[in-house]
Amino acid sequence: MPVLALGLGSAALVALLSWLPWAGPFLDTVEHKTYDRRLRLLADPGSARPDIVLVEINESTLRALEPVAGRWPWPRAVHAQVIDFLARAPARVIAYDVLFIERDSRSAFPYGEETMTGAESDAALVESVQAAGNVVLLADATFHGLESGRPVGASPADVSWDLGYRPGDAAEVRPIVTPPFGDLARTSRALGHNFFVLDDDGPVRRVVPFVRVGDRGLPSLGVAAGLVARGTSPSEVRPDARGLRLGATRMPLQRLRVPGFGANVDAGWSRRGLINFRGPSVLSDGRSRTYRTFSFYDLLYSEEQLLAGEAPTVDPSAFRDAIVFVGVTAAGLSDVFATPFGNTGRMSGIQIHGATTDDLLAEHFLRPVGPAVTALVVVALALLAAGVTVTLRVSRAAAVVAALAGAFIVASLAAFRAGAWITVTQPLLALGLAHVGGVAYRYVLEGREKRRIKQVFGRYVPRDVYERLLVDPSLARLGGARRTMSVLFSDLRGFTSASERGDPEAIVGQLNEYFSRMVPVVFRHGGTVDKFVGDMIMALFGAPLDDPDHADHAVAAAIDMARTLDELNREWAANGRPALRAGIGISTGEMVAGNIGSETIMSYTVIGDAVNLGARFESLTKEHGVRIIIGDATRAALKHPVEVRPLGDVVVKGRAQAVRVFEVPVRGPDAVRDGAAAT
Repeated sequence: MPVLALGLGSAALVALLSWLPWAGPFLDTVEHKTYDRRLRLLADPGSARPDIVLVEINESTLRALEPVAGRWPWPRAVHAQVIDFLARAPARVIAYDVLFIERDSRSAFPYGEETMTGAESDAALVESVQAAGNVVLLADATFHGLESGRPVGASPADVSWDLGYRPGDAAEVRPIVTPPFGDLARTSRALGHNFFVLDDDGPVRRVVPFVRVGDRGLPSLGVAAGLVARGTSPSEVRPDARGLRLGATRMPLQRLRVPGFGANVDAGWSRRGLINFRGPSVLSDGRSRTYRTFSFYDLLYSEEQLLAGEAPTVDPSAFRDAIVFVGVTAAGLSDVFATPFGNTGRMSGIQIHGATTDDLLAEHFLRPVGPAVTALVVVALALLAAGVTVTLRVSRAAAVVAALAGAFIVASLAAFRAGAWITVTQPLLALGLAHVGGVAYRYVLEGREKRRIKQVFGRYVPRDVYERLLVDPSLARLGGARRTMSVLFSDLRGFTSASERGDPEAIVGQLNEYFSRMVPVVFRHGGTVDKFVGDMIMALFGAPLDDPDHADHAVAAAIDMARTLDELNREWAANGRPALRAGIGISTGEMVAGNIGSETIMSYTVIGDAVNLGARFESLTKEHGVRIIIGDATRAALKHPVEVRPLGDVVVKGRAQAVRVFEVPVRGPDAVRDGAAAT
């Protein structure tokens, strides 16, 4: 019952924390960081597709072209030349991550040694795109298009970009999609949007595979390039319950709540896919790249060399049948994003689009497990932690719980490698809460048990036994248990009648002095003082802790008690006080040991026939005129030689059969034990 309560309670608390507006986002952020760590740990740049190539418009390209083409943005004729160069290979797909929304309205501008108009520059780009026949151009889906609550720029009714995709609810609603200018859009092979979503903590982890205005959908640039490379038509793209069907491939998507956009688009749900990045932008050696990468300037210069009949710096064959992404990587052009690879893993838009294409063509997707699986894992780990903590010792439980956490993390890494993102934050939090709750429960429970131990045994057992019981109260088995053990009864002779005649204070003082000397003797031999009844001492050997030599210890304690009483008598005689005599009986056998009494008054003791025999043996010492009597069971249980003298068989009260009894003579400390030995 405590295990269920702790486990289910911890799981419920984690669910509550995940739902609370101040705790839920924090847990999500922590989980995202663990996701990033797993992605970095398992990333394999060597698995990146070699046919995906990046062409960077970087800082050096911007500086090199400024004297010829001016400052960014360049005339479209510059881009036309690079497209012409890539078409020589030919590349399989050219995905151009640069916006060409408006026509170039300049009447004239210098371009190299010539003068060109904006219309001529646009026409050159249209001609190159049309000639290549495989160019995927960028459409803008980032603009909210709101000004005083009314759309500006492109109209939502503009359907020039509609390519026939109908992704349904697998697409994210956007207020406006703005395609390239008319002639250019019509000559392109396909269009792709540029809408990236940053998670609350900053990085890009997901792709929006499609956006839509109304029912018209548009893929992202990376998805569009992949669809063109695969030859997948718009009619083969359709949503299903688990994601998005792209021909024969299913792309798993996660359903997420998204904000609205003023009066035009209400808040709703979006379905986004995780990007399984193969590696960072630049590898740890500072030079190597996850994907083959070229400078835009080198390609432009190589095209000029080919036109001049010279050998090119870059051979066009390097791009044969490649999927080429052309885009800006210069930080000042705002197309560089944080990714799961941390501060050193900032990545350009073209690499993010390229990673999306890589996932699509290789069908190497990441998918989050469903909430039902997460809940099952949370409950299972919480119950395991609770069970371990409640049943094992705290130190051992902590080690097992740590091992469980480690095993779960290893399992989550294995699942991640296989493409499944298992949430680790919530299950590990539930594991920790259940463990802490179990420790607290044990602390309260054991505190109560220790108080009971202290109450029951604090004054009646040796200190080492008491400390062992405090460490592990279960050793006492207070609820009652059958034990094979020995019990010792010691009673003073004639003390009752003497106490009636003497001074009460003196009698009590002498009796207390007697007990004060006898109790350490019992403790010294591993015994437990069960109780005092008048002038009688009852001691246990083999309870509450097991003692395989209980019979030897009981007999040794009896001899030691008799010798200690002799010493006391000599001291009392010197002070003019009366001497005392004691008889000791020892019995061995099976007894029931445990807490006996009412709920308000309870004490630890033993009951059973063997206990009664011990009391009878003590009474027999007076009849036989001896100091110590043991039964045959005690003699048989002795493991070490002890001098005994048979006293014959006696019939004791409550038993029909006679019992064989033996005297244990008490000799001086230096006496030689040459009597009959136990066998």
